[in-house]
Amino acid sequence: MTTTEIAEQLDLGRRSTHERLERLVDHDRLETKNVGGNGRVWWQPSTTGQASTKERQQDAIDSDLGEVFDRISDSFYALDEAFRFRYLNDTAAELFGLDEDAIGSDIRDQNLTETFENALYEALETQESATFEDYYPPWDRWFQNTVYPSDSGLSVYTHDITERKRRERELARYETIVETSPVGITIVDDDGELQFANDRAEEIYGRSKDQINDLSFDDSDWNEVDVDGGPLPDEEKPFPKILESGEPIFNHISGVSRPDGERVWVSINGAPVYGDRGEIDSVVFTTEDISDRFERERQLEQYETVVETAHDGIYVLDEERRFELVNDSFADLTPFSRAELRGQHASTVFGEEFAAIEAEQWSGGSEDDPPTFEETIDIGPGETRSVENRFVILDESGGEERIGVLRDITERKAHQRKLEKSEQRYRTLVESFPNGAITMFTEDLRYTFADGQILDEIDLPVDKLEGTTIHDLYPDDLAADLEPAFRAVFEGESTETDVSFLGRTWNVHIVPVRDGNGDVFMGMLVAVDITERNEYKRKLEESNERLEQFAYAASHDLQEPLRMVTSYLQLLEQRYGDELDEDAREFIDYAVDGAERMREMIDGLLEYARVKTRGDPFEPVELDEVLDQVCTDLQIRIENSDAHIGLTALPRVNGDRGQLRQVFQNLLTNAIEYSGDNPPRIAVSAERDGSMWRISVHDEGIGIDPDEGDCIFEVFQRLHSRNESEGTGIGLALCRRIIERHGGEIWVESESGEGSTFSFTLPPAHDHE
Repeated sequence: MTTTEIAEQLDLGRRSTHERLERLVDHDRLETKNVGGNGRVWWQPSTTGQASTKERQQDAIDSDLGEVFDRISDSFYALDEAFRFRYLNDTAAELFGLDEDAIGSDIRDQNLTETFENALYEALETQESATFEDYYPPWDRWFQNTVYPSDSGLSVYTHDITERKRRERELARYETIVETSPVGITIVDDDGELQFANDRAEEIYGRSKDQINDLSFDDSDWNEVDVDGGPLPDEEKPFPKILESGEPIFNHISGVSRPDGERVWVSINGAPVYGDRGEIDSVVFTTEDISDRFERERQLEQYETVVETAHDGIYVLDEERRFELVNDSFADLTPFSRAELRGQHASTVFGEEFAAIEAEQWSGGSEDDPPTFEETIDIGPGETRSVENRFVILDESGGEERIGVLRDITERKAHQRKLEKSEQRYRTLVESFPNGAITMFTEDLRYTFADGQILDEIDLPVDKLEGTTIHDLYPDDLAADLEPAFRAVFEGESTETDVSFLGRTWNVHIVPVRDGNGDVFMGMLVAVDITERNEYKRKLEESNERLEQFAYAASHDLQEPLRMVTSYLQLLEQRYGDELDEDAREFIDYAVDGAERMREMIDGLLEYARVKTRGDPFEPVELDEVLDQVCTDLQIRIENSDAHIGLTALPRVNGDRGQLRQVFQNLLTNAIEYSGDNPPRIAVSAERDGSMWRISVHDEGIGIDPDEGDCIFEVFQRLHSRNESEGTGIGLALCRRIIERHGGEIWVESESGEGSTFSFTLPPAHDHE
């Protein structure tokens, strides 16, 4: 035995044990020698054969040597070269079940194991110590044996390691469990340093133990997120939560990133391990990869959301055709609640013929192409709904489940019937569309539909037109002119134009066709033959032009005799005035005044006739400037009447500056003249009205009877006598003719005594938006 081993057994210091052993050597009770580098062993030398066994045992017991070795709790015994016992301490005697007569007996009689016996032979032969572990079946115990050779035999030190072996086996089992565990296991000390990670933990995190240890819990490489995918705050992470609270955590779910960027979802349980001082020494974590389960649960939540929020009714029937599940939309189609429907037979909703209908429909369907059919369900007394039913059959655990989707098509059916009637009505209209044709075309400018009576007249049958493109149908120059308008349709734009085709003139409208969502899915062309209308219009314009020329010529020719009548009347008054009585002079005044009024009317008629023939070309006109000029011209009249004219910014329009000046002058003059007893209050404003500008002149005067609102724009129409107001009655007629020349309209809104608003429309200037 070594000094250290003996010191541990005697519960003495190593130095005290060494001194005691040396004292026994000095009294020839022990022999000793150095072994190895700094090792040293002691053993008891053999005695003479003349001493009896009992005497030798008594001498040992009485000696310090017996005192030393008997205090050793492990087994110690000495053998001579023939493997006979020379000494056994109490533990060795108890171990072998021997008494004091065992001294001198052969140890090989004690059922030694082969390993033990071979070790004795080898140590005696090589004179080298041997240490080995051995299991001794009779005692069902493990021992660590150390054999020390000497010149006189062997000394054997035996230490019972059964408990250690048990712990080692338990540790091995635990290590096997940990390393083969389907969950990752890690141990982290209180400084965040990784102490242990099993293979599964390395596999889950996609990192080796060293790589895991290189990352702190809050390292950005983890890219840890919560269940909603948002960044997980540091204080919500497992390690700091456990250190903060000192309590375990369970089922903490989060997502972390592997080095390749793949996200793995994990469920973590963690618990603190406390040291001797009651402080957290480390934290043990178990980590389970729940990526598949998490994705399935998330998909399940999504599917549940779809089912619960779907507008369609969804139902599940068990093998007995009873409702297992229905959503709110399904229950809304019935007079029952969801709770009332659960467990009810399907015939409660679908009727007694449900099974037969289901079997019939399924016979024509398959799992890849489940049946879809329409049926009627009762939703209340005397009330039904049309539904579209689609279902599949699942064979689950030997029982068939039905999963169905019910769509309410009551409104669609009603709309379909209405559409069919409307389609029939419109088809009849299109087929009998007089003097024109209607076509539909796609984005590749190909006609898909055409109809109209005129197609037969121009020898362009529908079957020849449908399927052709505009490039197939029209001459190259016409196709080039129309193509931009056709393509603009799919940008939502409409076009109107006149074209010549097949010897006729056509007024063409090219417009977009939109679906229920407002998206353009097709274009439509409506063509009307205006050949005859254009000819009639041309002849009418020629006739009007001749009439205007006649009116102008007649008005001009009337000026001369009218001037002669006026001159002679004035001459009579000058020459014979003193000879005429008062009646004669009054008659002459009437005649002169009538002639003057007739001259004014002829001048007005001339001006009216010249609107189109003598007008200036259109150009951009600033109405603000025109109105300023009119107000300057009317300045004396405005001041004398104490009139106030309120102005807002007026637009820039396309027109004849001089004629527009006449319009404003007529309207402002009328507003001042018919203002009543109060000073005139006039407002001029403008606003956009579609593609035109609407100009309004509002006054607070005597107003106009609504029944007379149209006649005031007729030539020589007056609402007041000449004694009440001056004028020829042609001013508003002239305004209308000027506005019509500009492509606009003029009208009045008024009530008697409530003032009047004269409005007219004008086209914007070409460069004005």
